[in-house]
Order: sequence, then C-alpha cells, then structure tokens
Amino acid sequence: MQRGSKINILLTDRQKEIINRLRVNDAGANAIAFNNLESGQMSIENIEALCGVINAEFMMEGILPNFEPNAYGIELENLLDVINKPRLGL
Repeated sequence: MQRGSKINILLTDRQKEIINRLRVNDAGANAIAFNNLESGQMSIENIEALCGVINAEFMMEGILPNFEPNAYGIELENLLDVINKPRLGL
C-alpha cells in the first residue's frame, strides 16, 4: 500500500466500542486518525497513530502480572491486527 492511499477498515461492534473508549482516553491527541477511521479514509500515517494508541492501551490495561494478555488484551491484539492489516499488505 502506498503512502497517501485511502482505505476503509471494517470493525465489529465490539471493536468500535473499544475505539470509542480509546478516542475518549486519547483526549484529542489523534483526533484526525480516529475521524478518518470512522469515515473510511485511513492512511498509513493514521494506521501508525492508531497502532500506537492501541499498543499503549495494551501495555496499561491488557496484560496480567505474568505478562500474558488478559481478555481485554486479546481484544486489543485482535483490533491491532485489523487496524494494521493494510499496512502489512495482507
């Protein structure tokens, strides 16, 4: 995928709930990326920004004391796979 290309990423209802939570917690720092995800106008830059937000959430809320993912962490991993898929060319 070329930089500047626009793509649409399809999310489940649960993934949309998680994205809405992340958007609120992000307090506008990546508003353009969240807006573009919602409107289906994602770019590689938007994907990179959202992957960073998802990764940060995973590190704070998605792992157990033994560093294995909890149930929410598994959801975040799955969301990361969906968001990141176009960047990986899958």
